[in-house]
Amino acid sequence: MQVFTFINGQRTKGVLLFYFFTYSAVYGSALFIKSYLKTFDIMLYLSIIAIATLAGSFLSAFLTLKLNRKKLAPSVFGFKKKGIKESFLLAAAVSTPIPLSWLMGIKIVGIDTLLVAAKPSWVAFPVSLNAVVFAIVFWTLIGIVAFALWQAFPYELMHGISPKFAILLIAILWSGLYNTPLLTGKLDPVDVLLFGFLFTWIYHKTRNSVGIIGAYLLNENPLWWTIAASFDNIEMAFLILLVFRTLICVVSLVLVVKHYR
Repeated sequence: MQVFTFINGQRTKGVLLFYFFTYSAVYGSALFIKSYLKTFDIMLYLSIIAIATLAGSFLSAFLTLKLNRKKLAPSVFGFKKKGIKESFLLAAAVSTPIPLSWLMGIKIVGIDTLLVAAKPSWVAFPVSLNAVVFAIVFWTLIGIVAFALWQAFPYELMHGISPKFAILLIAILWSGLYNTPLLTGKLDPVDVLLFGFLFTWIYHKTRNSVGIIGAYLLNENPLWWTIAASFDNIEMAFLILLVFRTLICVVSLVLVVKHYR
């Protein structure tokens, strides 16, 4: 017997079921790892956290589909060729205030202060190539989980009902997972507005999560700090990369405005 059917209001029940599984998996694994898998190797610890979060979220999606006799396919996570460009341009465009504010911050407080703010707690000098590769892989996994699994998948479950309701519900439930605020207390209103609400709206417009993940990586400052720290002059490298990232966002904004004007 089918547990939930995806018709009318029942689609919302399917999404709530998915988030119930996901919250249980994410917070359950986080508590277990924190309590029983302590390690002096911080990269190993973060790897276990990332893999456990990805696996738990994927299994939650798989179980939700199974209970509703739906097929698993890349498209239910927004992994499609169509719409990559549009999703990236929209996500980069709405992200423009992030690199712009950092550029202004360099003028106001200086680059040294911003480098301290951007530095990941687990990175130490000298920064090796392994650390750079790890940072890229780690934040890519976070992007896949946060936007393909926690946003695109539940939106596809609710596709066909009011987009306003779907976007709002996803943004609210997503905010309780991103950075596990119930454990860390880290609930950033900017993250909720930009990554939670606006990125879900962008998925609604494009039905593609690949470009969104790319734009997220473009604006993840700790990732770019790690890349910049692998060069001899971290200040210059970070500034050049920041200017480059800002130009990408500004150009994306201009293209989006021209397209929708």
